[in-house]
Amino acid sequence: METLKIDIINQDALAILIGMEQAGLIMLPKKEIKNKNLSKQLKGAISSHRAKEMIETIDRERAEWHERY
Repeated sequence: METLKIDIINQDALAILIGMEQAGLIMLPKKEIKNKNLSKQLKGAISSHRAKEMIETIDRERAEWHERY
């Protein structure tokens, strides 16, 4: 068995590889979840205005929690 690392340029190529795996010709490794540089990947996913709203909501919820319990 030989292991190769390739870069998929076109999603059709990935479909072909998956078909080859289903035919028993190749074995694709399972994707590993990597959280390295997660902040870079998510940067800009939430607007700064929305982030401030979320932080305020969390702070309110925490204060209510402390008052109740």
